[in-house]
Amino acid sequence: MYLWNRCGRWLATLLALGVVGLLMAQETKPTEGELGKLIDQLGNDDPDVRKEAEKKLFDRGLPALDDLNKAIKGHPDPDVKLRAILLAANIKKGAFGLLRKFEGHSGDGIRSIVVSKDGKRALTGGTDRTIRLWDIETGKELKKLTGHTSWAWEVMFGPDEKQVFSTGSLDRTARRWDLESGKELQQYKGHVYRTYGLAVTPDGKTLFTSGAGSEEGKPNDFTIRQYEVESGKEVQQLEGHTGWVWRLAISPDGSRLASIGFNDYSAKIWDTRTGKLVHDLKDIHEGANVVAVAFSPDSKTLLTGGRDSTARLWDVETGKPLTVYKGLDSAAEALAWSADGKRFLAADGNKVHVFDKASGKIIHRFEEHTDVVYAVAFLPDGNRALSAGKDNVMRMWGVPK
Repeated sequence: MYLWNRCGRWLATLLALGVVGLLMAQETKPTEGELGKLIDQLGNDDPDVRKEAEKKLFDRGLPALDDLNKAIKGHPDPDVKLRAILLAANIKKGAFGLLRKFEGHSGDGIRSIVVSKDGKRALTGGTDRTIRLWDIETGKELKKLTGHTSWAWEVMFGPDEKQVFSTGSLDRTARRWDLESGKELQQYKGHVYRTYGLAVTPDGKTLFTSGAGSEEGKPNDFTIRQYEVESGKEVQQLEGHTGWVWRLAISPDGSRLASIGFNDYSAKIWDTRTGKLVHDLKDIHEGANVVAVAFSPDSKTLLTGGRDSTARLWDVETGKPLTVYKGLDSAAEALAWSADGKRFLAADGNKVHVFDKASGKIIHRFEEHTDVVYAVAFLPDGNRALSAGKDNVMRMWGVPK
């Protein structure tokens, strides 16, 4: 008992040194001999030697776990085994737990997150009608953009990340902003009730938005509208949905646009150059509302999320279903891919699950939110993720590979 308590105190101190640094340390790959010597020192009679070994192993982070697990199973010294158990648990807790909170939004929740290419900044859009820019490493709010008169439903960086695009739900507009000055540059109008979905082509020249519903006595607007970014001119309307067009996504190669119909239960894939419908995927979640969509990084597959407690993978070229991912409790309310396309995030109630694409298994679950999660995003390093929702707090947390 004495040994256990003593180890616990040492490891609590180590954990307090900072888990963000631990994640960065994952890129350092020590030799097997170095790790073996440090693990042996966990059984040293000199407490200073043990303390230094524990600190070095903790600082090595995830690369130390394999060797620690080997020691847990087969090291001849029982003291080393015990200390290895405690140390491995604290490394996992530090690496895969809550790293930081970002607070400032109010209202009925954060609805959108997007991360900059370098992983240093994030944008959020909220029901408090604001768009906020955050420093990911410090958690500080860098900028607040105001002007929408209804929920900032969707936000995204422009290709050069000097401009920002957003949709404003019931204010019926999409907007373009200069990020440095915070000034509004352009409004894109045309939808008659809600403007929800948002997508910009990789060259920054074309904007797509989607409509949801109508005012009483007016025709429904279930259209997708295409605009010239610079002029604000509406080019064409893409028609075919018979319900609210909830979200849009554009493939990384820029060739395809995906749209999901919240209450027509469909996903549609369009040619971004011609506006022609390529695939019409009907009843894709077996009668359940469709609420999330994301192209894989290679543009070859499309992931959809529904309120049937599943995420589903589709072949973009053929339109055929590939995989059904199960294990959620309520709905795949938001989805996001890792940069390597091997894992994806799925928001589910107040939880976020990490799925392994190939096996379909849930490899991690984050449960720090106090209400429904509406938005998720991976950071480019693949070691961290962001999530936000109705509790108005964006959280950053560690993600296993």
